[in-house]
Amino acid sequence: MENDPLIAQFREMRHEFVSTWLSNVSERLPDRFDTIELYQQGTAYFTYITDLHIPAELHPALHSAVNWYIQSDQKEIQYFQIMYSSHSWRRALLEVGELWLTVSLLKQLFARIDYFEMEVCRSFRQHEVVRFKQRDVAMDELHEDRMNLVGKMAASMAHEIRNPLTSIKGFLKLLRSGIQNKVVDKPLKYLDFIEHECDNIHMQVTGFLSFSKKPIMEEELVSISVKQVLEHNLSLLGPRLINENVDLTLSVPAETTLLVQKLAIQQVLSNLLNNGIDALTALKSERKIHISAYEDANHVYIEVSNNGPRIPAALQKTIFNPFVTDKANGTGLGLAICKQIMAKNHGDISFTSNDTETSFLLTFAKTESGVCAS
Repeated sequence: MENDPLIAQFREMRHEFVSTWLSNVSERLPDRFDTIELYQQGTAYFTYITDLHIPAELHPALHSAVNWYIQSDQKEIQYFQIMYSSHSWRRALLEVGELWLTVSLLKQLFARIDYFEMEVCRSFRQHEVVRFKQRDVAMDELHEDRMNLVGKMAASMAHEIRNPLTSIKGFLKLLRSGIQNKVVDKPLKYLDFIEHECDNIHMQVTGFLSFSKKPIMEEELVSISVKQVLEHNLSLLGPRLINENVDLTLSVPAETTLLVQKLAIQQVLSNLLNNGIDALTALKSERKIHISAYEDANHVYIEVSNNGPRIPAALQKTIFNPFVTDKANGTGLGLAICKQIMAKNHGDISFTSNDTETSFLLTFAKTESGVCAS
């Protein structure tokens, strides 16, 4: 062929052509690719445009072009920069071979460059079409998941606030009856219980909302003893413990303290204690719950144990995920919220369960002063 001698000379000057191209393209791709990587890509491109005996559409470099585009996209290289690197070959060909490259050979070389750029454009379009389709599918799935979540959360919220509302209604009846009979037994204590249950409802709602958006307000941290944290929980649970014939014991040192969100941690303990009582309904007698607190150099621990049945193995792996429950009327949000609350308080919640005992362990990190902190 008429251009064979020129092609042979052209290939012998590969380093000069690639180096010139590299110098030109580096002006627009500073710090994007390292020099060695760019030189390798330039060498591959040079081989592609000089392999005139291989049809452009069959040349393996075209397959590399697709991978090059994908890799560049992942590195946030803009499309015009990819095209600029290809256009720069025209400039490099003219700068180095202007005096001896024939018009015929330049037309052939430019045709190879044109075909390469066409394939890059086609790959770009295919890639974008797939990406947009994937985005649309993801958005549809997200919308469907959000709608399902809203429905489940609405049902869960109604379920979770029913018990506090029942308690509030009961205390209001006692107050009304006492006022009507002019005999009010410890009205302030009843009002304290009502206020606490209102706080409990507020925390339940806040917990639900935390799954969908950032809370507007965060409860402040307070330094408080573990015994103080437990006082309200045990006062409110007293009637249920008696009705369910549950024996509750404590091993909580008076000096053990935490720096936490008080209401939030009370919500965690309330959930664990109520779950424990629920589990014990499977036993006919000797229903036991034990709460212990202890500490080491770095952590304070609160452990809530019961002698109920083992948590099913299938449930153990996902027990802290939202909407996971084995209760007929359960919501499956309680432990998920507990996990979130503990994380906000720089703590963690874990559990062990066997045929004789199930224990949930709350772990709080200490500060340098020795007090647990969030």
